Amino acid sequence: MLNIDFEQEDWMLEGGCVYSDTELFFPVGSSMKAMKQANEAKAICMECPVVTECLEYAIRTNQDSGVWGGTTEDERKSIRRQYRKTGLVING
Repeated sequence: MLNIDFEQEDWMLEGGCVYSDTELFFPVGSSMKAMKQANEAKAICMECPVVTECLEYAIRTNQDSGVWGGTTEDERKSIRRQYRKTGLVING
């Protein structure tokens, strides 16, 4: 179970996803439906004022599932490898 300290992570309250259905950000599988769902979630992320903070949080806390900071779990794998080498979160 994920325990979030909202005082420490107050940026979360500013996320574009705050009023969205949480399930949208956690597509299951690799079906066309799941890919469409992930793309819808990522579209919300791209308009989000705290997308960078979200991605950094996901990398630092090893969020292995869902869309965080406009990235899927597979996309975060390479970002996480780079983070381990450099200590920097670099997307793209």
